[in-house]
Amino acid sequence: VLLPSLSLMDCNACMSEELWGMFKTFPYQHRYRLYGQWKNETYNSHPLLVKVKAQTIDRAKYIMKRLTKENVEASGRQIGKLSHSNPAILFDYILSQIQKYDNLVTPVVVSLKYLTSLNYDVLAYCIIEALANPEKERMKHDDTTISSWLQSLANFCGAVFHKYPIDLAGLLQYVVNQLKAGKSFDLLILKEVVQKMAGIQITEEMTVEQLEAMTGGEQLKAEGGYFGQIRNTKESSQRLKDALLDHDLVLPLFLLMAQQRNRIIFQEGGEKHLKLVGKLYDQCHDTLVQFGGFLASNLSTEDYIERVPSIDVLCNEFHAPHDAAFFLSRPMYARHISSKYDELKKSEKGSKEQHKVHKYITSCEMVMAPVHEAV
Repeated sequence: VLLPSLSLMDCNACMSEELWGMFKTFPYQHRYRLYGQWKNETYNSHPLLVKVKAQTIDRAKYIMKRLTKENVEASGRQIGKLSHSNPAILFDYILSQIQKYDNLVTPVVVSLKYLTSLNYDVLAYCIIEALANPEKERMKHDDTTISSWLQSLANFCGAVFHKYPIDLAGLLQYVVNQLKAGKSFDLLILKEVVQKMAGIQITEEMTVEQLEAMTGGEQLKAEGGYFGQIRNTKESSQRLKDALLDHDLVLPLFLLMAQQRNRIIFQEGGEKHLKLVGKLYDQCHDTLVQFGGFLASNLSTEDYIERVPSIDVLCNEFHAPHDAAFFLSRPMYARHISSKYDELKKSEKGSKEQHKVHKYITSCEMVMAPVHEAV
């Protein structure tokens, strides 16, 4: 009753916010179920709503035909007014245009700043629905390249989730479910989201200066380790971290990506073109490294210890590949070594440089000896 009634109200942003005050208390699964019923069933069940749907699509076409970088402010206000009443219908059309024309991504993202909280949540649902469309082919006709519509949607996801406070839980769970089903195409979504929201890029050919920058701390990595500088990622990376921790998706995502690498080669290698298999493997490995870098730089020591099991558990119980298990555990052991070194250094103040080196070696042996025995 509430959502169909909203469809018949003209540009009522206050009512949209009032409804969000109630809907935000529901888990995203319940909210998305309501949005799906509203979008796919309710609009076809009443003559008034059928008329409203047709009018919304006509108005959306009018706005999108005239949307450019120059008039993005005026078009954004029109999109905002239209979205207050019928967000699902509007976003469904906008996403269909983005999938056809990738040059619309930037102006559309900028034009969405006049949306309400409920509209942003409906947008997240519409993105997931567009990604999960079974009628869309994820490969081009040559069977060697990922489809352009998926690449455009991935770029849009990264940009819109970075710019606006949209709930990430549904999108992250969708990627997890796709990996569980053995489908690695949608890792492109995670790669773009982490890159835009956290500023962590994967560079195929790094210069000597970039390699040296990557050996430093987090600030040096961010400033000198990547080609493109992505600013203002503190707030968005915090939102991404919170979504991963609140829904316990850190370990499942990492393990599924680590296991998917071997699956691409040994289970899909005989079915797909060799060029595509190589691209999918590289994309999976790059996203794994990128995601691990995000965890190492954003998770606190307490969160890391709580969420990441010991290396012998990763290898023996979760059957993670040894290289991935060591990669995930390395930041945790590095922090253990640093804390152990600080303890030894405090016990003897004013010691010589040679003694400091010896203490650091001792700290490494104390932390890594149990790991060596377990593995």
